[in-house]
Amino acid sequence: MNEMSLPGLERLLAACGKYPIRAEIRKPWEGAPTAGTRLLGRPFDPMLATFYSRLGGLYLDFDLLVEPCDEQVNGILMANEEIQPYWPEPFRSLLIFGCRDASSYCYATVPSLADAQGLQPVVKVDPYEDIYALPIASNVDRFFDTYARYLEFIYEMPDFSEDRGTWPVFPWEVPEIIAADRALMGMIVEGRFDFLMFQEGVAARRTNEEIREWIAKLRAASM
Repeated sequence: MNEMSLPGLERLLAACGKYPIRAEIRKPWEGAPTAGTRLLGRPFDPMLATFYSRLGGLYLDFDLLVEPCDEQVNGILMANEEIQPYWPEPFRSLLIFGCRDASSYCYATVPSLADAQGLQPVVKVDPYEDIYALPIASNVDRFFDTYARYLEFIYEMPDFSEDRGTWPVFPWEVPEIIAADRALMGMIVEGRFDFLMFQEGVAARRTNEEIREWIAKLRAASM
């Protein structure tokens, strides 16, 4: 049985009920992998296993899609088989579980950085031009909690507008929310995500500098 407490997921679903966010929830995936099961050679995260034992996928019209999976369609397997052959290492060793709708931005766990319980941190992968990934949560449920806080922040802004073009970009423009994850900040400060964030080459210099500035904002927000 995949049984773990997922308060972050509960917070995200509560935010969908509180604010005008259309949420599509699929029935539980009866064949959901158990924690540690190998998927394309990668261990399946315990919190993802719990998620899929309760829901067969989640789509928010706010751009977040957690891959749909059931007995007929394994969205996680399809997403990884379709994309990862074209990615260089170390990105090929990530496990994609979601994406930003209508784009190539992906959300993935990092199996190589799993903690003693097997819980894997979450990154947002930007595969455009020079591929890189930004750390956004210390584990899958913390990702759900962080995204819920992001939605709460947007809908509670005094100057809230329906124009999504005016909303802060996740995660670049909400360092305070990302920095609230103390375990994640510890990993960032230790440089454990450097191999995913910083790339070599002239074309990557601008992106690397932007990432360094973002990390500085995270560290300032965590003080």
